[in-house]
Amino acid sequence: MRLAILVGLMSVGLLAGCGGTEADAEAPVQAMRPPPCEYACELARNYCLRNAPTAEAAAACHAEYDLCTSECPAPL
Repeated sequence: MRLAILVGLMSVGLLAGCGGTEADAEAPVQAMRPPPCEYACELARNYCLRNAPTAEAAAACHAEYDLCTSECPAPL
């Protein structure tokens, strides 16, 4: 009897922990993506940083990123 109750509680806990569909799990990730302009600036900065051979080049990447994001439209 105890085993049946324990198994029942465990299955409810597992189902409650998994909860939702796969589409529900993707929604928060997409909501965290920045607006298109800022996202493009981030992609450009990441590419620049990967190819920056020196600390000065990396600093230039960050300066270009700041300029890029300053030209993006204000969020609504």
